[in-house]
Amino acid sequence: MRKLLLTCRPAHRIGVEELLDLAEREVDPREPAGLLALAEPLYGLAGDPALMQTCIKHSLAHWRQGSSHFYSSQSCHIASRGVFAIRINLWPLLPADPRRRAILADVLSYFDYHDHNFSFITANYFGPGYATEMYSYQRGDTAIYPGKAVDLVYHGRHTLDANTVLLYEQYRDIHMQLPPARLSASLNLMMTPPDAGLTDQFYFDIKAGRVRDYVASASHKRVNALGFARHFHDGQTLALLQEILETHPCSRTRVEAARVLVDVAGPAALSGASATTMLRDPLAQALWARCGAAP
Repeated sequence: MRKLLLTCRPAHRIGVEELLDLAEREVDPREPAGLLALAEPLYGLAGDPALMQTCIKHSLAHWRQGSSHFYSSQSCHIASRGVFAIRINLWPLLPADPRRRAILADVLSYFDYHDHNFSFITANYFGPGYATEMYSYQRGDTAIYPGKAVDLVYHGRHTLDANTVLLYEQYRDIHMQLPPARLSASLNLMMTPPDAGLTDQFYFDIKAGRVRDYVASASHKRVNALGFARHFHDGQTLALLQEILETHPCSRTRVEAARVLVDVAGPAALSGASATTMLRDPLAQALWARCGAAP
């Protein structure tokens, strides 16, 4: 995590398309820290109330067509180009009802430490802003999965107030949000690598210094969908599982396809050659060993 404090809006406020132009021109997607060069332009754009007003009016005007900038109850997509995207996130208060409170806290990752498989800088857009408690770890090429011990470095508690821009780096920064004192919003410039759909985000147990669970990312949803093949399958399903476990670029997906194939058709269905292909990287090997299977 890196933090910048800015005390006044830039004299010239750029627009959404100009910010995306700058991002494509000045930021190397291989260097997430380069996003900080756009902290001041993002901070300037965060002073434009028309961004949110335009999104809300579009949703109200096109409700019959189901067209909306909101792709979740919390997130509003402004614009995107290539690996870059601009969005507004809303940070509401938690309701008093315990059941609804728990559900909303889970959706918003309030109180849950997590990392990201994309990088972004964020500025306060509305309200007092959320507080966040920050740690970092070094993932590198290490196989990471639930239960894995990680070395954590504490970076303190910070508030995304009206003068703050924060950088969150993929596979490095861990944080949790605390609900703001009143409704708040943040403006993000995101940089999502092409392989984000093949990688995982994680929840962390900070006290234990371990990975706790998977965040419901695209990879997680794909693996869950594979599991249904245990209950609904035919001969073609088995052939598709065989193809996935040998060819899919996501290690976790390959391992899950192999597990489902063995559960459905028995250990003999997984040949030695297929197992070797499936276990071609350290993460696949670690995940396969965790499920008690032998290659």
